Parts: sequence; structure tokens; C-alpha cells
Amino acid sequence: MDWVKQLNESINYIEENLVGEISYEVISKIARCSVYNFQRMFSYIADKPLSEYIRNRRLTMAAFDLLNSTDRIIDIAIKYGYESQDAFTRAFKNFHNVLPSSVRNEIVQLRSCPRLSFQISIKGENHMNYQIEQWPAFYVMGISHKIKTSTAFQVIPKIWEEAWKDGTMQRFIENFPDYRPAGFLGIAASGQWGDSEEMNYIIAVTSHVDIHECKHIPVLEGMQEFSYPAATWAIFEANGELPDATQKVYKQFYTEWLPNSGYELADMPVIECYMQENRQEVWIAVIKK
Repeated sequence: MDWVKQLNESINYIEENLVGEISYEVISKIARCSVYNFQRMFSYIADKPLSEYIRNRRLTMAAFDLLNSTDRIIDIAIKYGYESQDAFTRAFKNFHNVLPSSVRNEIVQLRSCPRLSFQISIKGENHMNYQIEQWPAFYVMGISHKIKTSTAFQVIPKIWEEAWKDGTMQRFIENFPDYRPAGFLGIAASGQWGDSEEMNYIIAVTSHVDIHECKHIPVLEGMQEFSYPAATWAIFEANGELPDATQKVYKQFYTEWLPNSGYELADMPVIECYMQENRQEVWIAVIKK
């Protein structure tokens, strides 16, 4: 229930600040996860990006203001965060399919984006294969890319594409240690909860696990080593064609598994493991409530 409560509190914050500034950092602190993870979680639960939901809610309220007040259009535009009447008019028309001026001069049909409310979902339509593991501290070696959280979904596929072109992936293959987390790793490392609008996205392989029999693989030239502490990980099987296979896991994780699990998110990176023959795993660090 705590997870659902945190999500609804984040929606309360958004609603209270539709007129004014909405901070993604504050939202993520309320939800107790990183900015990137909240954006991803929100998109899977709501079936739309967080930025789109906020924009649509503001445009919904702006239509009510046009209908129920005599405020100037430019004043309403500024009220909901638009720097000019032209920018507001374009956004309003894209959402409502009519001009703001038409709302007061004609009988028009308007769209509405209702306020979200999160509830626990127990569907059981599709099973999830997962395991909870107490995993020791481990190291990865790879290349880190600093990107804006707001553009992560567009930028990350390009990072992988470039890594195959510039020889990074071939170097991994030639020096491939068979350690877990296995395969090629995509690591979303966002720092402390809510502290930054930027994140580090790391393409890597595991180079050492803190157990006696594991040999530490030297870091390749031009790469960095990153360490992660011992933690409890929920490890989900995400086999199948990408990106659908991992997206399905995230959607079920956030909407069904986490609210009913007795766990909450740990402030740790989320790791995607890409192996051969369309086999994938998603590692999400959790804490027992």
C-alpha cells in the first residue's frame, strides 16, 4: 500500500502545481525513486509520458478557464506555463483540435484528460518468472554517458547503436567474462533520489563479483569501472523480442508485482541484461518493507 500511496501523493503534488512550476525532482522524492525511474514507471502505468500527462492536464484546466472566466487568453497561457500566446495556441489546438478563441466564440467539442488515481491491481492474467537474490557486491566495466532524463527514451537506443559501430561491443565480446549480472548490461544510474535532471547510462559487462573464486577482470583501456554494493535484487526473466519483452516486464512490475510484493524500491540503478537468443533479465534492487 505504501507504494500506491506514494504514487497518489506524487499526483497530488502535480495537481497542486498545475498553475506554477512542477519539479520532477520533487515528484521523484515523493515517490522515493530516481527521476528516470519515475518517468519510466509512470509511462508504463499511465500509457503516456509524464510530460504529456502534465501538459494535457494543464490544457484541460485551461479549457475550463476559457469557458468559465473572462481572463485574457495571454493571461491563461502564462498561468499554465506558456511563454507566449502563440505557443499556448499551438499546444491547445494540438490537444483540443480547436483554437482557444473558438471556445468563447463558438460551440466546440473539447477533450479532457482526467486526473489519475492509482490503485492496487491484482490481475493474474500473465505470470512473471522472477527470483529474489541476495547478491554480493560487484563491479562492471564499461562506458558511461551523461544524458538528460527527459530525453532518455530517445537517446539510449542511439547509444547502443553507436556502441556497435565504434567497436565497443566487439571489445566486450573479445574480453567477455561470464559473470552475473550476465551479458551486455544497460545500467540506468541516476544518483540520489530526485537530485538531478541528468543521469548516467552505462553500457558495460560484469568484471568482478565479490566472492572468493571470482577473478577480477582488468578494465579495458578507455573504459571505467563502477562498483555496486551487496543488495537484494528482484530478477525478472524478460525473454523475447525487444523492446516489447522488457517493456512488458516493467509494466507488470510497476502495476502488479511491486504493489503486492511487500517490497519497495531501493535507491540503486536498474540493470538490463542482454544475452543471446533474445534472452534478457531485468535486475531491480528492492528493500523488504
